[in-house]
Amino acid sequence: MKREPSTGDLDQDPVWDLLRQSPSLRPGPNFAANVARAARLEESARPWWFRLWIPASIGGVLAGSAALVAVVLTLQSTPKSGDPGLVTTAPDSSLADLQENYETEVLLAASDHLADYSDEEIVAMIGF
Repeated sequence: MKREPSTGDLDQDPVWDLLRQSPSLRPGPNFAANVARAARLEESARPWWFRLWIPASIGGVLAGSAALVAVVLTLQSTPKSGDPGLVTTAPDSSLADLQENYETEVLLAASDHLADYSDEEIVAMIGF
């Protein structure tokens, strides 16, 4: 069915003739309420990029936080040697403290698992 574009008369159009012959349907009394309920219940389809939004925003926050920490640490001024707030300790005392802390941690770990060590090993750790 070809329609001539030059004629603007819709009364002679075959498509309109077919539409006039079709039976008309009247909507039911609850049609509007049913359509509104169906629209509320139907979950809208999310686009593919929406699923990337949450991980991207979390990653952006983490990256921004890391950058802020890096800038703060970079911009902190290092204390000068003549600064009265600077406390220096002799290297020997700090190493001795470190050794003492290490031995304490080893003893605490060994006390949790006494069955794993022989009597000689425990005596050696205690230092008798």
